[in-house]
Amino acid sequence: MNDIKPVLLEAFEKECKNIMGNTLNMYQRLATGTAVYPGQGTALGLVYVALKGAGEAGEFAEHVGKAMRDDGFAGEETPCQDMELQSRAHQLTPERRALLIKEIGDELWYLAAKCNELDITLSEAALINVKKLRDRQERGTLRGSGDNR
Repeated sequence: MNDIKPVLLEAFEKECKNIMGNTLNMYQRLATGTAVYPGQGTALGLVYVALKGAGEAGEFAEHVGKAMRDDGFAGEETPCQDMELQSRAHQLTPERRALLIKEIGDELWYLAAKCNELDITLSEAALINVKKLRDRQERGTLRGSGDNR
């Protein structure tokens, strides 16, 4: 799973260029058809969706924290002798999982809006990212930090 195969990258690139039949791009068109926010198509629009997207990521993180605090998610620091109990301690409750999935959808909406503001498609953003990761993989720089590794 930790390998981006060239043949898969080529297939993904071909699919990304299929604007009309691409699921990511179709989602972007459908979802952001509901967009109502200040400054669309201007610097203000980009600032707005950047801030709101960060807020949605924060809401996702809040639910993970609440799962840890309230639901026993991630278990205790010390290993539990009862493997079944330990296994349950590392699982999200169905309710928490549903909340997290809704937040992911909100994050995705803001990613689509950010792409609109930058005049690119979600597929273009995804393809650029996969190519960057493949390049890092080939150079052995997946680990570490910094944008220019």
